[in-house]
Amino acid sequence: MKIIFYIFSVFPLNFAFFLGDLIFKIIPLGILRHFSGFKITKINLSIVFHEMNEHDLESISKESFKESLKSIYETFYAWSRPSKKIIYQTKKINDRFLFNSNSLDRGLIIIGLHNRSIDFMLRWISSQRANTSLYKKIKFEPLNRFVKRLREEGNCKMVETGIGGVKSILASLENNELTCMASDQVPADGFGAYSKFFNHECYSFDLAPKLARRFNANVILGYLSYQKEIGHIINFRNFNNEIYSDAGVHIMNKVMEDEIRKSPLEYSWEYKKFRKLSNKQKKDIYKN
Repeated sequence: MKIIFYIFSVFPLNFAFFLGDLIFKIIPLGILRHFSGFKITKINLSIVFHEMNEHDLESISKESFKESLKSIYETFYAWSRPSKKIIYQTKKINDRFLFNSNSLDRGLIIIGLHNRSIDFMLRWISSQRANTSLYKKIKFEPLNRFVKRLREEGNCKMVETGIGGVKSILASLENNELTCMASDQVPADGFGAYSKFFNHECYSFDLAPKLARRFNANVILGYLSYQKEIGHIINFRNFNNEIYSDAGVHIMNKVMEDEIRKSPLEYSWEYKKFRKLSNKQKKDIYKN
């Protein structure tokens, strides 16, 4: 399966991005409007940039959708190259000292943000330190086995989101080890709490702040970004002590917001982030 992803990511990253920019300059918006990913992106961005007019909103939605396609290319690239290639392509690490913190009496939780390809970042993390990470099982079983095996390189362990996976994460933190979990996706019922994300109600995955509080673990945010003049950058950011409070999920979302606002078009907006609503708010924003 690796050869398939290599074929679909055969060009060097910077050249592939150049081609993507070129193609999107000539693709009319009328074509993109037929894609569900573009429609969802536009709805989500209308929440973030609620004051923006329709023309400008469609323009940034087009740019954001383009970046999402680039992140798919990055994922294919990460799935088909050795870890040393990913290390080489990672040109800068911001606040690496947060990641390098290796306390013998405290575990470390990395909250992953779907900024560009999260698999690209996970390959880098796994090349540096063994970890136990939560993941959502891929429905296509051959692909699920391939991705799981790839993510478990370097003595890492991938566990499915659910009761069994949470137990493995608990055991890891009890041993003061490193765990990773993407916390910006909508969790299953009973695994989250309602909070605000860009001032809109959002059912949020609150496991990371709960575990940080329970185990007094260090907790940081991690995400990938890209600058044309530099290349790929992995960013780490600390949380203040409020992450350990009962308001931890709100603090987590606010820090995510702050980082997304630095380069909002790099975030994966094609996901139905606001699809689970409380009884107070019944309108489904993704339905016409």
